[in-house]
Amino acid sequence: MPLSSQKALTLLSSLILIGLTSCGGSVSQCKQLASPINEAKGFVQEYEQDMDQALAQFSSAQNLGDINTAAKDYISAVEKARAQLDAFAQETSNASIDDEQLNEYRQQYVTLLTQWNGALTSARDAMQPLTEASTEEEARNVFSRFQAQTDSAYSAIQTIDLQEAALIEGNNAYCDASS
Repeated sequence: MPLSSQKALTLLSSLILIGLTSCGGSVSQCKQLASPINEAKGFVQEYEQDMDQALAQFSSAQNLGDINTAAKDYISAVEKARAQLDAFAQETSNASIDDEQLNEYRQQYVTLLTQWNGALTSARDAMQPLTEASTEEEARNVFSRFQAQTDSAYSAIQTIDLQEAALIEGNNAYCDASS
């Protein structure tokens, strides 16, 4: 099962919630942490469209050429998302946070982004052989491996989602308590 754009939306939409919290005593630091997270909103919509388009191509593929093209478009969408996640993680890392607890949340958040990027890398690597399949039988065999690897990536994203929800809850409670 290819990585669902809905799962990407779930992860990144949840991340935006950090930006919707109000922080009291650490208002500026909470805002600094929230700022790059809020930027993800446009990324989520764009990524979802790119993935929907790539997956629709697979659904309508009628021959090997269509499959090769759909695989290339899928990889392109994943690479674009990976680059944006890298930039997002870098911006989050660079936020000036002196508050020890907020700094810990930031580090955990960057770790989650890195893990999510790793899951996308696994899906991309699984798809790559499909771009080079020279027969439909080879494509079917590659697609089976791709499904297994993306199922694993999907499971990793589900785990990341749970960790991320706990992180947001902790961050929100901390910021609320500081007000």
